[in-house]
Amino acid sequence: MKFLTEEWTTEFIAQAKDTFAPGKTPSKVTLTLCECYNKVPHLGGDTVWYMYKFNNGVLESVERGMGRANAPAADYTSDADYDFFVKTMTGEMSTAKALTTGKIKLKGNLMKALKLLDTHNILTEQKKLNGKTEW
Repeated sequence: MKFLTEEWTTEFIAQAKDTFAPGKTPSKVTLTLCECYNKVPHLGGDTVWYMYKFNNGVLESVERGMGRANAPAADYTSDADYDFFVKTMTGEMSTAKALTTGKIKLKGNLMKALKLLDTHNILTEQKKLNGKTEW
């Protein structure tokens, strides 16, 4: 299943909502998180974004959209090229290295975002869809 396609998104959201359901969630953070994937090759080089809304650790909604200009405002936004995200999710590059080299742009409430770190790590693993994701 090709990463970031509509088919992939449907399966990913189902898994994420199950993981971050009431009574299962690993953290109690309340925030909105927007991830912007720029220059996605199999989507014509466009930007695809995902807006996650967490309320007390429960994933209330995930919205997907196209075009960087259409990305909604969030408490915290990560913005990078598709290739960067793939490298970090496959372990080819650490997120820390990407941050120090400027390959990712972060914007928003860093203190809130740090509370989401465990949640972010779980979402990153889920994006692999148990080995079904094609990069």
